[in-house]
Amino acid sequence: TTIDTSLNNNNNNTPLPTRYGRLDQEPPTFTPATTFQVKEGWMGNHIFLCDGKVMLGSDAPLFYVTNALLILGIGIYFGVILPHLIVHDPNYHGAGGDGGYDDNTASVGYGSDIHNNLHTSPHQWTTHSLTIYTSILTSLTALYSLWKCATTDPGILPPISSPIRPPPPSDSIPNGGPIPLGGPLGYRYCTTCNIHRPPRSKHCNSCNCCVSKFDHHCPWVGNCIGERNHRMFFVFLLSVS
Repeated sequence: TTIDTSLNNNNNNTPLPTRYGRLDQEPPTFTPATTFQVKEGWMGNHIFLCDGKVMLGSDAPLFYVTNALLILGIGIYFGVILPHLIVHDPNYHGAGGDGGYDDNTASVGYGSDIHNNLHTSPHQWTTHSLTIYTSILTSLTALYSLWKCATTDPGILPPISSPIRPPPPSDSIPNGGPIPLGGPLGYRYCTTCNIHRPPRSKHCNSCNCCVSKFDHHCPWVGNCIGERNHRMFFVFLLSVS
C-alpha cells in the first residue's frame, strides 16, 4: 500500500487548503440581515409567486390543472353546446332564423307547427336569456372562488422554531383554564410545529403546517380548507355544480 505523504512533507511552506480556502486567507464573515422576506424562513411546503406576495398550497400544479379543466368546460359549453341548443330552439326558427326552415317553402306546415309549440318545447329553458346570464355568472363565480380559496390563508397556526417545548396555553386546565390538554376537545401538542394547537385543529402533512379548524386538504384547490377559506370553498362547490 502506497501512502501519499506530500501534504506532510511540505518543504515549500505552501499554505495548506482548508474548507474556507487556504491558511493564508481570512475566513468569510457573516453580517446579520436587518430585513428578510417571510418566505425565506417559511417552514411549510407552500409555493410563493410574485416575489412572495401570493402564496399557494403544496399542490399548486394540480391547482393549475383545475383551472385548465374549468376553462375547458366553460369553453365547450359556450362554444359548442349552447350554439347547438340555440339552433334547436323553436324561438330561433319562429324569429326568422334559417335553421333549415323557410315559411316561403314547402316546409311551411312544419314551421308553423314549431311556431305553435313555442311554450311546450323542452329546449326553451336552455336558451332562455336568464339561463345564459346565470351560466355566465356561475362560471365567473367558479373561477373567482377557486382563486380566492387557493390564495387565502386557511388559518395557519405559526410554528415555533425552538428546541424548547413551549408551556401549555393560558386557557388550558393546567393554568386554571377550561380547555383540557389532549383529547378531541383539548389542546394537542404538535412535535413538528412545536405548538399546542387548539381544538378542531390538525397538522396537514402535505403543507407541513397546523391549520385552525382543519377540514381537509383539497388537491384540486391545492390548499388546505380551514377556518378562513371554508365558506369560499363552499361557494366554489355550488358554482361548479
